[in-house]
Formats: sequence, C-alpha cells, structure tokens
Amino acid sequence: MSEQLLHGGPSPDAAPFVHEKIRVMLDGEPRGLLLDAPAGKGAFALEAKRLGYEVTCGDIECARFEAEGLQCERVDLNHAWPYGDARFDAVACIEAIEHLENPWLMVREANRVLKRGGVFLVTTPNVLSIKSRMSYLLNGYPNYFYFGVTHSPDFDEELPIDHINPVGFLELRHILARNGFHIEAIDTNRYVHRNRLLTKILKFFIRNRWRRRTRNNPAEIELRTLMLSPAILYGEILLVKARKVAEV
Repeated sequence: MSEQLLHGGPSPDAAPFVHEKIRVMLDGEPRGLLLDAPAGKGAFALEAKRLGYEVTCGDIECARFEAEGLQCERVDLNHAWPYGDARFDAVACIEAIEHLENPWLMVREANRVLKRGGVFLVTTPNVLSIKSRMSYLLNGYPNYFYFGVTHSPDFDEELPIDHINPVGFLELRHILARNGFHIEAIDTNRYVHRNRLLTKILKFFIRNRWRRRTRNNPAEIELRTLMLSPAILYGEILLVKARKVAEV
C-alpha cells in the first residue's frame, strides 16, 4: 500500500511510487516554501507539508482537490504563473510537462519563481525506455501517449488534460540547461521489462551504438552513461531533480 494512503488523505494522482521517490529527492534540502503544481487531489502537497514545507497548491481543476488544511488556486501552466519572482525554495511539477503545449514555458516559469539554488522536481513518462521505444516502433506512439482517445469521465472535457507532449530525457535535459538549471539526479518510479530476453538484446545494440559515437569526448561519454542507465532504459516514469543555478 502506498505510504500516502497509510498516512491518510487523498490518493495520489501519479503512477505508483512516484511520490515516494520524489520525497526521497527532497532529503537533505532546507525546508521552505514549496509550489506543488499541478497539485491534483493534493496527495503530494500533504506529504510536503508533513516534511516541513509551507506548501502552495495550484491546479487547472481545483474542484478535485481534497487535501485537508490546504487550499488550491486555479493555475493553467500553459500560461504565465501567478506568482512573484524568486518566491519558492522548491517547485514540484508532477504529471505536468507531458500535458503542456509549451514545455519551455513551464521550465522558464519555474526558473522565474524559484530562488537561486532552489530545487525543481519534474516527472514525465519515460519515452526513451526500451519498452516505450518498442511501442513507438510497433504502434506509432510511445507509452502513455494515445492520441485521439477521449477524455476520462473524471475530468471536464473542456480542460487541456491530454498527454500531448512526449518529452524525452535528452529534450528535457536541453530545456533545463538552456533555462538555468543543472540536473543533480535522475530516477524512476519502477523498472519494467528489465530481464526479458528481447529487452536484453535491444540493450546490447543500443549500448554498442552509443559507444561507437562517443569514444573520446568526455561530455558525450557522460551523456552515454546517462542514456545507458537503468532509469532511462527500463524506467516507467522519469524523475528529475534539477537545481536553479542561473537566472534567465
């Protein structure tokens, strides 16, 4: 059972173990003001509050918010965020970037509202996993991106809640770097199809291709290490912890 449910409160609006892993990424960080957007039902907001953060919650559909003792204000992350510059010590965008028309805007706004040295936590379906690459080859779309499927009956059909932007690690790494962030950690909620024979065969070809193209360049060798990491090759959901190192 999820630790959030053991604590009581709303069920998580995220894949299994995402909130637990994000909470671990906050270990050792100074407590302060944290923005949770989109906040969903408020499960992670309550966890952040228990960790000692003062939490601000934003979501495009606040009617779903259930976290007792906290309030949610309507925020559409497709537009400028209604918060002042350098206000927050941490920003958590869980289950967000894949829903947005402009991922660059989200990252720029996160930079703007974070204090220098603040932490930015991002999760998104891992479209570079071997399983997701196979889905794209066979079906024409990566995992979690079923374009054309109707909205869930749990949501207002007028709201932009579809998975519309398959943002892979390479793209996310680039966006973060161009917008004043340095990645400190990557992780996944859980591993999928790690020990299947076909997965092992595909890993062999992927590894050899990366080695041929990154023989002597230190920066490329570092990137190769990341791209061949278990979190990228087998992770279901990609979890990234980045720190604001510059203004944009």
